[in-house]
Amino acid sequence: MTPQPIHLHPRDAGEALSRQMLQRFDALAASSGALSPDEAAQLRRALAILENLDRQYAGAGPLPLEGTEDLVASVMGPLARLGDAELVIAAALWAIRHEIEITVPEPAVNALAERSNAARTKSELAAAFSLMQALADNVRVRLGADLERSNPERAWRILHANLAITAIRSEEPAMIDAAFDALDAALPDERASFYGEALALALAPGVAPAVRERISERHARWTSRPPGCVS
Repeated sequence: MTPQPIHLHPRDAGEALSRQMLQRFDALAASSGALSPDEAAQLRRALAILENLDRQYAGAGPLPLEGTEDLVASVMGPLARLGDAELVIAAALWAIRHEIEITVPEPAVNALAERSNAARTKSELAAAFSLMQALADNVRVRLGADLERSNPERAWRILHANLAITAIRSEEPAMIDAAFDALDAALPDERASFYGEALALALAPGVAPAVRERISERHARWTSRPPGCVS
């Protein structure tokens, strides 16, 4: 049985999505050897709890329970090991819909990168973009003060770089402006290098003029030297 894609949005009804997530897991677990039987059984129980919580407390809004952060954290790694980006995204969005901080964001960041890379239409890119924005909002408190400036693989950096790249691929000016504003605020130490690399690519034939102009403007903004500055 081949699992079908799950098309998710943070505001979607939680009960239906949870049922779909569990059904997708069952289809994958039957043919995947990524998890031991005990690990698969434990993960399925956790996903069933997510579904039951949606049934009990509705599909969105805070939950009057303790331990939900740990529950979400416990499923992210095993879901990522299954190699299915949509399941990871589904679990992340469950947390987002219930205003639960995602304390293990790396699998979700990687899964959304996979979703963006697979997008072939503007609507698919817009969907990936909106999910990245939702994840950034969720993890901002934890990662916004990221001090690992020397680590290029930190989740906060990758998420905002991917947000900007997804926006560029969409060629939608409003999305590009929003993504660039977010990157400028989140990664002040990397603005010049990011726009320098982006500008080199934007000079290639076929790039929309509006995209090139926006990249050029940001590049000039963050690389121009103040008057009187000695090089």
